[in-house]
Amino acid sequence: MRDLCMSDKAELVSVVYDAINEIGKHKIRSDVISNIKIADEYMISIFNKSTEQFINRQDSNSLITMYEILLHFMLTACTIPSQRKVKISQLTIDLVIPNLHILSRIPGDAILVQFIRSDKDMTTIDKLLSLLGLKTEDLNMWLITTLDLHVKDTTHIINLNSSKIDCSYIMRDIDTFLKERRDKSFRLVHF
Repeated sequence: MRDLCMSDKAELVSVVYDAINEIGKHKIRSDVISNIKIADEYMISIFNKSTEQFINRQDSNSLITMYEILLHFMLTACTIPSQRKVKISQLTIDLVIPNLHILSRIPGDAILVQFIRSDKDMTTIDKLLSLLGLKTEDLNMWLITTLDLHVKDTTHIINLNSSKIDCSYIMRDIDTFLKERRDKSFRLVHF
């Protein structure tokens, strides 16, 4: 799989944000703050519209990058606490919800999200778990990928294998997860 160059990434950001802007950032924010379930509908709609705009050059890396861009936007729009691109030693955690402090102290109360572009990324996860002194069973690991992965049952997988998302409830699942753990992280509401 080829890595995306900066111009490809910039184009993907532009494509995703064009789809977001077509609806309106403010409308999305006000809708999802009043009803989190709408966030997943927006995710599906925006992702599908974005993939249609990038149809000539869809590869697995592009699909994952588009989803990552969209997920970061939606986490912010929904005021869900998260930390992105957390460095530990030479390794990077793509996304931690609600934060690294919770992951290190009470791993069962955090979600570790990794965007899996190749088998090498699975090795990185093993190294991260070892560094943190954790086992897969200790935490909630969610993987976003186009690969066929065979991993333990404690892992939540969103497979972008077809260029359409049919049944992704990631925002609702994250919100439910945080509510079940009575997360009290500070949230800024944008208006």
